[in-house]
Amino acid sequence: MCGLNDLKAEDVMVKKLITVRPNVKIAYADLLMTRNSIGGLPVVEGERLVGIITQRDIMYARTYSIGNLEVKDLMSKKVVTVEPNTKLKEILRIMLENKIERLPVVENGKLVGMVVHNKILKKIYEAL
Repeated sequence: MCGLNDLKAEDVMVKKLITVRPNVKIAYADLLMTRNSIGGLPVVEGERLVGIITQRDIMYARTYSIGNLEVKDLMSKKVVTVEPNTKLKEILRIMLENKIERLPVVENGKLVGMVVHNKILKKIYEAL
């Protein structure tokens, strides 16, 4: 096993992603997250990342009527991303500075994975 200093995004990212399109209903995105026990979904058009929607976004919006809202109405459009070769230390810095728990991994404009905080914690635990 490589040391923690050698870990990169490609070593800790989730590769099999569940994604949604911007025009799907919020209720569908909420159902996908609940059924798959995940806290957020990348929003894509084709293979291009256009945003991210989280359970927190949906919970906040529930104070309003969300029945007819689509993912594009609630998603974060300014998404911080990293490349597959980004080092773990840089990933942690980005996540801490931006107060985020998931970080999309993009290569040549294409979404290729997602770094999530619990997978990083698992790798750190395994290294101890």
